[in-house]
Amino acid sequence: MKKRKSLVVTYIKIFIVIAIIVVGIILALKFLNKEYNSQEYETIKTDMLLIQGQTEVLAQKVAIEEDDAEYIGTKLEDKEIDETIQNLIDKEIVDLDSEDSNYYCLDNSNLEELGLEDVRTDNFFIVDYKQNDIIYIDGIEDAEGNIVYKLSDMK
Repeated sequence: MKKRKSLVVTYIKIFIVIAIIVVGIILALKFLNKEYNSQEYETIKTDMLLIQGQTEVLAQKVAIEEDDAEYIGTKLEDKEIDETIQNLIDKEIVDLDSEDSNYYCLDNSNLEELGLEDVRTDNFFIVDYKQNDIIYIDGIEDAEGNIVYKLSDMK
């Protein structure tokens, strides 16, 4: 009888230790996921700042009509409106009817043309040459849990 009681106590102790280990693993995974998301956010923000710098210089060259200066990318109006772009239009992140905007899509070859070989994307970025703003079409979650698309909305 005593042996059975000590065996039950041993099982309870093992169960408690396993529960503590599981809770510790879950907390560690949440922390690592948060750190990964933070690093991804900062990487995308840095890429967007690099793009902004290059496109701002290009927009100024076009504005002063420097020789052979023209916008790089595909005009958003010329691109087929897919679900992603329609989503941005619906959320009023992109306003194709605005006179204050001049949207172009930048894919990897356009980024290379801008001298940004290290910046890569699975899809494309949208640049507004008039507002000098960059849009990450997939959006990224910020520290407060909001999905942001525009560089101007990132903190």
